[in-house]
Amino acid sequence: MSTLKQSMVMDVTPWPNGRGFSGADAWWNYVLGKEERRRIDQLLGMALLDPDIHDRLVEHRDRTLFDAFQLSVETQAWLTAIPARTLPEFAQAVVAGPQAAKRRMTTQEAA
Repeated sequence: MSTLKQSMVMDVTPWPNGRGFSGADAWWNYVLGKEERRRIDQLLGMALLDPDIHDRLVEHRDRTLFDAFQLSVETQAWLTAIPARTLPEFAQAVVAGPQAAKRRMTTQEAA
């Protein structure tokens, strides 16, 4: 049996704007959004398990809680604006995403 010699290859050429390729902004926004979505999921899970976190999230939209989960300012603003009174309502709004909130506001303004 033959064995292949494998060696690591490293790219030392700097990427333009530090991101690497055309269309990189869309890719990195997706990747960063995915990571932030994971942190929101963790926050919702903790709210299910811990009554204190539940109240801080659903009742008060506690920004120190959002900071503890390292959520971006934009995500914090979106979560703060969710008009939910229960954790299931809040979770449904999160699953629907910020675009659904924008569509809902546009619909309400048109009415």
